[in-house]
Order: sequence, then C-alpha cells, then structure tokens
Amino acid sequence: MDPLEYSFGTGADAPTAWTSPADLDLGSSGGVDAVRLDFDGDGLLDDAMWDSDGDGVADRSVLDYDADDGARYFTDPSGNGTWNVEMTMAEPPVIAAVHTWRPDPMIGAAGTIDVRADAGQGGLGFQTNRVSDEGNTP
Repeated sequence: MDPLEYSFGTGADAPTAWTSPADLDLGSSGGVDAVRLDFDGDGLLDDAMWDSDGDGVADRSVLDYDADDGARYFTDPSGNGTWNVEMTMAEPPVIAAVHTWRPDPMIGAAGTIDVRADAGQGGLGFQTNRVSDEGNTP
C-alpha cells in the first residue's frame, strides 16, 4: 500500500507535509484512498484527508465523513494547507471499508503523535494544531 501525502498550514508560512498509510476507502476505486484523522477535536477518527483522483496526494479534506448527511468537503486551491474552500459533492462517497492495520493514536505514548496548539486559525474554522513528535521516541 502506498502512503498518502497531505499538508496542513496556517497560510502565513509554508505548510507542513505529512505522509500516512491510507486506511479508509471513500472513493469508487475499490481500494483505500483516504487517511482517517480527527480535525474537529471530538476524539473520533471521523474526519479524513482524501485522494479523490488517485494520484497519491490528498485533494479533499472531509469533516465527519461518517455522518449520514452532515459530511463537509473542503479543497486547498492555494496549496497553503488551509483547506478553506468548502465544496458540495454531487454524490457523496460511499464508505466501503475502514481498515484498522494501524492502531488509533494514543496521545503521549512512546512512538505516537503528541499534539500541541500553535498559533493560527485553520481553514476548517477550527484552531490549527501543529502535530509534532517531540520527546516521543520508540
């Protein structure tokens, strides 16, 4: 499985690029094409970075992908990682599968991701968090 590339930023500086193994099938390709994340801070991995065109780079951010009619879709036309342009989907994707070959992140555990707030307002309307792995070595 190829990793999926995506980025986040505040718009003031260059975005931070990330790669993660895809673990969610949102598109019609029949394979995993998205990475589950938690954008809105609700503690659920129900948001995603989605590679809708299959080129290995996320081109959509999806907020609450598992909501029956409440999923929201965003693009990042500036390339600044702000994901600030909301779009409508003519036909929302059908969630075909959620793969669980990677464990859900445990904040503060060795080898996992710590999240600390940095300045900035994110493109999804929430405080932007910069993810770092400082102090957590396996």
